[in-house]
Amino acid sequence: MAATIDPFASEFLEQDVITRAADAGYRLVQYETERGQLIWEWRNTDGRRPQFVTRRVAVRWMAELLSQ
Repeated sequence: MAATIDPFASEFLEQDVITRAADAGYRLVQYETERGQLIWEWRNTDGRRPQFVTRRVAVRWMAELLSQ
């Protein structure tokens, strides 16, 4: 039996992570480097700015950080 993924559930979970991250002082932003690469970055006042190539991985990373 193949597993199915509900895109609405996935989007809801992603938004939940982003909301909880905002409550913790993080903001997810996307920008383009000088070479044209799109980067997702979690910005926080502590200066630490983890960067990711995909939004999905950035959100997963934050979900793991928040669960600690």
